[in-house]
Amino acid sequence: SPKIEKASYDGSNRQTLASTGLKWPNGLAYDYEENRLYFVDAGTHKIEAMQPDGSSRSVILTDSSAHFFAVSPYHQYLYYTDWNQHTVMRVNKDGSGKTNIGPTGFRQLADIRVHKYGYGMPGVVTPSPIVVDESHIFVRLVGRGDHNEGLVEVYINGEWGTICDDMWDDREAKVVCEMLGFGKTNAKAVSRAYYGTDNSIIIFLDDVNCTGEESHIAQCTKIGDWGLHNCDHREDAGVNCTFDVTTIRDFVLVADSYIQEIYRMDLETGSYSAIPQYSVNTPIGIDYDPLTHTVFYSDVGLHLIKSTDLDGNNEKILKRLNSVAIPDGLVIDVQNRLIFYSDTGNDVIVKMNMDGTGVVNVTNTNLDEPRAVTLDVANQVIYWTDWGAHPKIEKSNYDGSNRQTLIDSGLKFPNGLVYDGTTNKLYLCDAGTNKIEVMDTNGQNRQLIFQDAGAHFFGIDVDSQYIYVSDWTKDGVIRLNKDGSGETPVGPPSFGKLNGISLYHQGG
Repeated sequence: SPKIEKASYDGSNRQTLASTGLKWPNGLAYDYEENRLYFVDAGTHKIEAMQPDGSSRSVILTDSSAHFFAVSPYHQYLYYTDWNQHTVMRVNKDGSGKTNIGPTGFRQLADIRVHKYGYGMPGVVTPSPIVVDESHIFVRLVGRGDHNEGLVEVYINGEWGTICDDMWDDREAKVVCEMLGFGKTNAKAVSRAYYGTDNSIIIFLDDVNCTGEESHIAQCTKIGDWGLHNCDHREDAGVNCTFDVTTIRDFVLVADSYIQEIYRMDLETGSYSAIPQYSVNTPIGIDYDPLTHTVFYSDVGLHLIKSTDLDGNNEKILKRLNSVAIPDGLVIDVQNRLIFYSDTGNDVIVKMNMDGTGVVNVTNTNLDEPRAVTLDVANQVIYWTDWGAHPKIEKSNYDGSNRQTLIDSGLKFPNGLVYDGTTNKLYLCDAGTNKIEVMDTNGQNRQLIFQDAGAHFFGIDVDSQYIYVSDWTKDGVIRLNKDGSGETPVGPPSFGKLNGISLYHQGG
């Protein structure tokens, strides 16, 4: 008869807190910050929370493939062990953003405790001062609304918080909209939690005082202002920005399969907003057509190839795939108006028109687990990765002719591949070798650029100066110089599992 109980240190006042809906409640932890109990159950496959008296019990996360063992809360996160994951796992306290932490080289992790240095040590005080560094402060739009409007949340010191609407007007809205890449024109302030709110996070700012000429919200505040307010979440501030695809700033598109969103993130500030979709499940491959300002993406969970306008309108299903389809990779040829995608469920590389018509197989033989696809449009050559039993990188002409294997050694999980037209090189990232490499288009002159033993690389894209990769262990996008130096995060490490990424530069 599984149950959760409590008692005083001397054994008195013993009480049963939960005795139903349990099978193997392996882990239990008390959250001092929120006065809540969190527990994990390997039989029900759930992480749950409740009050110390057993009331207000709620499910945080259900994972039918998990064998939970232990849990430890820390700030907005729950760290836990799962015997089926072979690494430490983390999830937000609302159940979103599940991700692995560190390498997957462990076998059967049992107990876990997150330790904050100095906590509980006599005579040691460890304050957490807020560091106002613009390069590590971001904004995002959440809640109800289109891509260009929503509740404003600000990220600083590793946490998201809201802004109180006291003194909030169009001058502040201009600065936020500029950070998001929309520009300042006709930016409108919105008050009284119009777009909804999040009572689980703190209120970071009150009485923000911008002139409207600033480029960053941090320029409108004093260091001592952060964390001080006399508001509640009914006063959370929002913005409505002007959306103009012809003037929007350089950005990167990312597909997040855990949070089930696609995002546009401003390359200059790292601030972002979701592109709202009526139905999205597990977005993986993503690309952008700058001529029509259309986003194309694959959805593995729904077995679809889809498109949408950049603001989330005009959502279309271009092709419905069969129930075994796993369209991991997607790339478009803007010049010839074509879409290419890989399908590792059916072991095929496919070409079709941008409206979903004219579907033909590029190749459907000798494929095991095809994933990333990239194009040399000028020469009409397609390149792809295969992470199957014998990993390799191949290429062929658009019609499948002249198929060649470029490399078939030193690979494990070659998830990402991109053709760089400025250098006529191929860049690849491998989640098994933890490497980013470059080579000629015939597979020669292969060179290691960057290696991170703790990384799980997935998507990759390049521009004239930088390499951008998504990394599941860092919860975000990483930027590198093309020689592998200068590793820098782009945006906050607060995503779930970023897969495909696609860059856009105005005029290029």
